[in-house]
Amino acid sequence: MSAAAVSDELLTRPVDAGAIEREIGLLWREEGDNRHKVAPNEKPLGRTLLHTLVVYVGDEASANQARQVTAALNPGQPGRTILLVGRPPGEAGSENQEIEASVGLHCVVPGPGQDVVCCEHVTLTAPNPVAVRRLPGTILPLLITDVPSFLCWVTGNPFRHPILRDLAPAIDRLIVDSFTFTAPEPDLADVAAALKDRRFHAIISDMSWARLAVWRYQTAQLFDAAQMRPYLDRLQHVRLSYYAGTPVLAWLFGGWLASRLGWRPVDRSPQGVRFADGQSLEYVSLAPDEAGRPGYFAGVRLTADDGTTCEVARRGAGFTATRVTVGDLTTERVVPLRVETMTEWLGHELGRLSPTPTYEAALRLLADATAAGAANVG
Repeated sequence: MSAAAVSDELLTRPVDAGAIEREIGLLWREEGDNRHKVAPNEKPLGRTLLHTLVVYVGDEASANQARQVTAALNPGQPGRTILLVGRPPGEAGSENQEIEASVGLHCVVPGPGQDVVCCEHVTLTAPNPVAVRRLPGTILPLLITDVPSFLCWVTGNPFRHPILRDLAPAIDRLIVDSFTFTAPEPDLADVAAALKDRRFHAIISDMSWARLAVWRYQTAQLFDAAQMRPYLDRLQHVRLSYYAGTPVLAWLFGGWLASRLGWRPVDRSPQGVRFADGQSLEYVSLAPDEAGRPGYFAGVRLTADDGTTCEVARRGAGFTATRVTVGDLTTERVVPLRVETMTEWLGHELGRLSPTPTYEAALRLLADATAAGAANVG
């Protein structure tokens, strides 16, 4: 066996929650000693950690998926991952149980001739509400100093959970997934409120925004040609379609488009948004497609004041069709729809600390549209 023959299996050991740091140190020493015994002339094992990533999940099934996603990040973005597993509401559990902890070291060789990369994994399981409230006190001492700290909330709205309140001052970036919000309108309003709150210092990003990246790019491409750019000021109606389920992706895409075009909302309904200069957004829910993707974005159709139309629409599982009709001339092309994985989306977020102004502008527009709709009802 050579030093490069490193298993990528994550093996963990249970530990006392108060001895996590000491056990991690022991793991590094054991790994280094084992590698030295196998290949005494190889370079000593190095410890390079670029961040602390805290991931909150609500059940063990989500925890297993999170372990796979974060393990896949290791070769290019080594760090310390702290996985928080909260018992789902209503599930039986003893109120006297303490936080359960385990630690592991995940080591891989990124490629031929490259050095082994090891990442630290900590799992904290809270078996009851009392233990959940104690999680922040266990987590805060484990955040590595002098590197960024990220909190990834895998499912649901974190802004009404006590864990976020206690961890917020110590994290640099909060990563949410609005696609999983159970009450999209108030939950997105919570995100928008946090963006405006000067006391909330963490930068906020959204996995749903990453899901829409290819759609934003292909829509913007429709207006790359010089003869098409004037139509940006002539668009009057936008039809946004999505497969029956959560409307979050359609809402966010519409917020992005309207905010980029400078449209000012004056009314909002479940069917769409009206704007000050007569423009409108329309949301259309489609029957689920054969791939079973409820809530997925299905396409956008833009219509100008002279009837010119531009469209980007999903075609099957892996393609989009872009179509532009100006007068009697229609041009169409089919392009691959590359869908990134959760690992890639998360990797993008761990690679930067700057805000996303276009996302924030989209949320502001949605908040303004909601306020306008409420005012009209009142």
